[in-house]
Parts: sequence; C-alpha cells; structure tokens
Amino acid sequence: MESYGTLALLPPLVAIVLCFATKQVLISMFMGLFTGCLIIGNWNPIAGLTYSLEVLVENLGDPDNALLIIFTMFMGVGIAFIWRLGGSFALANAAKRRFKKRRSICLGTWGLGICTSINDCLVAAVDGNVFRDICKEYRISSEKFSYVLDSTAAPAAAILISDWIAYQISMINQGLDMAGITEIQPMAAYIHAIPFNMYSILTLIFVAFLMYTGKDYGPMLKAEARCLATGKFSRDGASPMMDVGNELGEPKMDKPMVKTFVLPIVLALATILSGIVWTGREYLSEGVMAVLENCDASSALLWGAFVMAATGIILALTTKIMNFAETMSTIVDGFKLMVLTGAILVMAWSLGSITKELGLAAFVVELIGDNVPIGVLPPLVFLLSILIAFATGTSWGTMAIMTPLAISMGYQLTGDVNMAVAMSGAVLSGAIFGDHSSPVSDTTVMASIFSGADHIDHVSTQLPYAITVGGVILVLYTIFGFTRCNPLILLAAGLVTLFLLATVLHKYYLKKYNIDPNYADSMIKAVK
Repeated sequence: MESYGTLALLPPLVAIVLCFATKQVLISMFMGLFTGCLIIGNWNPIAGLTYSLEVLVENLGDPDNALLIIFTMFMGVGIAFIWRLGGSFALANAAKRRFKKRRSICLGTWGLGICTSINDCLVAAVDGNVFRDICKEYRISSEKFSYVLDSTAAPAAAILISDWIAYQISMINQGLDMAGITEIQPMAAYIHAIPFNMYSILTLIFVAFLMYTGKDYGPMLKAEARCLATGKFSRDGASPMMDVGNELGEPKMDKPMVKTFVLPIVLALATILSGIVWTGREYLSEGVMAVLENCDASSALLWGAFVMAATGIILALTTKIMNFAETMSTIVDGFKLMVLTGAILVMAWSLGSITKELGLAAFVVELIGDNVPIGVLPPLVFLLSILIAFATGTSWGTMAIMTPLAISMGYQLTGDVNMAVAMSGAVLSGAIFGDHSSPVSDTTVMASIFSGADHIDHVSTQLPYAITVGGVILVLYTIFGFTRCNPLILLAAGLVTLFLLATVLHKYYLKKYNIDPNYADSMIKAVK
C-alpha cells in the first residue's frame, strides 16, 4: 500500500487536537477526515470535500458498519422503554435496599463488565443500562462510570472467553506462518502470550483497586468530588452522549416494576449468547474456541438488541402502562436518542479508513528499520501498537497490522519461539491502550454513550489512568527485553508499583484540589 509518509499523521492529529480544543467530537472528526481527503486530492478543497462525502457514504453503506448502527438504534429503543416504564427507578430503589455503600455499586459495575465480556460492545450496552441510573442515585460520576465500562470491556474480552480470543489466535497464526514457526500451534501460542498482555491484566486489577479504595487522582478525583458533593452526574456545560432524562422526559411512574428493566436485558443477553452458538453451531464438536472463531457475533448482537426493543414494546402494551400511541412515540424517541451516536460512529469509521488509505500503518512500520536491538524490541512493539491504535481508533486493525510483523521480527532477531510469541502480547497491550486513549475509537464512543457521559470528559479523565498503567508496563517490557525475566514476576512488581503510584498521586491531588483528606473514606460510605 502507498504511504504518504508524515502526511499520514495529519488526519488523526487534526481530529484529536480539535476534539480536546473544541470539545465538539463530530466536527473535529469530520475535519480530520477532510484533512485526509485534501491530502489525497492534492490539496484541492472541492476534490477533498467530494471525496469526504464519498468516504462517509462508503462507510455508512458497509454491511458490518450498518449492522452496528442498527444495533445501536434498537438499543436506543430498548433504553427508551426501560426509562419510560419506570424500570430504571424500580431497579435503583431495589438496589438501595440491598447495597449500602458506593463501593458495592462500583465493584458491581466492574464485576458485571467482566461477566459480560464475551463481546466488548456487550459490556458497554448491558453494564451501562444496568448501572447508569443506580450510579446517579449513589453519586458516582459519569466520568468514573464510563471509565469502568471502557476499562473492563476490551481488557476482559482479550483474556476471557470472547470473540476477541478467536481473532487474536487467527492473527497469531498469520504471524507464525510469516516467521516459518512450526514448533508451536496458534492456540498454545495464544496461551503462552497471555501473561505478556500486561495492559489487560493490570488494568482489570487496577480498576478493581480504584473501585474498592476510592483513591482517584487527576481530573477523575475532581469529577468524583463534584458528584459526591453536589449530586451532579456530569459537570456543568457537559454534553452527554446520551442524556435519557432530558431526551425522553419524565418516566411513567404508575407501576414501576423491576421486571420492566430486567426482562429486556436478560432476554437480550440470552439472545446474543444463543445467536453466537447458533451461528457457530457447525463447529460445536471442535470446542468453544472454534465456535467463537467462526460465529457471527455482530448478527447475534443485532438480534439481541431487537429482542430488547421488542420486549419493551410488549411490556408497555401488556402492562397497559402505555397506550398504543405512546408506545409508537417511544419507539421513535428511542431512535432519536441514538442519532448523534450513529453520526459519531460513522465519522470514526471514516477517519479510520482514510488513515488506512494514507498508509499510516505502513509509514509507522517503516520507522522500525531492520536493526532493532533485542532488548528494546518489546517496548518498541508496545509503543508502535499504541501509536497506530491511538491514531486509527481501532485495536483490531492494529492487531492485524502489528501481530504478524512483531512475531516475525521477534523470531528473526532471537531465533527464540517463546520471545516471538511474547511479542503478540505486547501488540495486544499497546492496541488496547491506544484504543482506550483515543477519542476517535468506536469502543471509547460506546462507553461514553451507555454511561451517559460527555465524550471528551470521559477521554480526559480516563487518560491519566491509562497512562499510569501504560507507563509501568513500558518499564516492565524494557526489563523483560534485557533480562527475559519471568512475566509473572514482572506482573506482581507492576501491581505493587501501580498501587503505590495511585496512593501517592491520590494524596498529591487531594492537596492540589484542596479536597478533604478523608475523601476516600466518604467515597465508600453510604449516601443517605
């Protein structure tokens, strides 16, 4: 593929800088897309604008993208019915009778995210719907809630049973073929690489630590202090990706029932799991991994979202909480709820496709060269994966580019199969870190949507946490590169370092923001 060299960096750079400068995601992404199209069109503004529109249409018309848009729209309908039928309030009231501490809610959000990690989008949708209104009741900020959704989705999916694993194994297989490695099978190589996926492992544990202790720092600490003191779920002037209350008005509180919340969610989840098994049924005899590798997870998600919406419609009519006209109106309002979301997703996909056309990945790979010292290979693979994922907003695309290359380079430089396979873990760590940190990532957008957070607020409060974990891992990969130390020992050292860093940073930012030192204690107590 042709590479435009350093010019390939311009589109994502323009989009990301404008996102933080203007806090307007949609126009910022479009300007990044337009910049890329200008470059391809030899700086002709008319040609650039025309091509920008063509790219938007192409990405909207892509069957996989269209499927995700329709999934999102049906989810909006399901959410609308849960809200209008009073299901959110019923569940929040039930939770308040059982949970007495904010800590319990935070850890519950984290736990459900891990349990639903068979697909990262599923985490955002299910966990977001279950805990969004409960978090408001317990004064947990939208920023922290979105952080939990985002940081349990991909990391858990990358190391537990999910469609991610099947994809990773297929990428590792390509890398083994490219390197000419026959001593190890792809599945065994994947298992060997798990300890080297340090970002996923350390992030999951770090999130649990923060949820349990309340030792937040940076802008997240300020957001939590605001919500705890004032009850404001989002800051003044924020633009939540999905504000259910404002968009849908007051719910009908005639007969608020927990089942109007639980039934749509449970049936949707059951449909998704059944859909995964059904679409991969021909491979059931070969085991779970074969099913996951060959199933159609996207279609299963769509079926689940439709069932969620249909269940809401049936409950509205059978319980007689709504008449037919109100039910139809709620369907339309549910679609409206997700219009901005759909637009941003299309922009994110279009920006990703234009950076691919500009040859950004090829340019980055060229920078590596052939003479890489063995010791710096793991941190270098990690950093390059971060850069590609951050710029393109796709961890899967980064894995496709970097995994075969990293395995091949590792084997070429060392002749060690274990070292070569370990590099696939470094790729995945960097891909997820870069994806988490990028405002143009569709999974980051999904976390903002279902948490009801301002997208830029979510990114800016999550970024210090991602950098903390990523910085520690960079050191760990460097140590491994020069010493070949056991990765389990490195992970243990990384955990201790993260806990100490969080404690020190928490105390520092308490003083900086002039917040009561007993803040952490009040964080975990009941909110009366």
